[in-house]
Amino acid sequence: MKNLIIIFSLFATICLSSCKQDWVCQCIDADKNLTNTPINGGTFLHAEHTCHHMPGTCQLLTESR
Repeated sequence: MKNLIIIFSLFATICLSSCKQDWVCQCIDADKNLTNTPINGGTFLHAEHTCHHMPGTCQLLTESR
């Protein structure tokens, strides 16, 4: 059972990190201005890294949401 959980976790990680899709980084700056920055054709890990290094409080969304 433990091995099954480990295998499923690895499979889920690979699926999330290898799917390239369009993302939107939604940020709110100190002046309460909302900005949406597109991140095109990146993996989840790349988009998350890019989004969290933008100024303000940011949240990563998929393009379709």
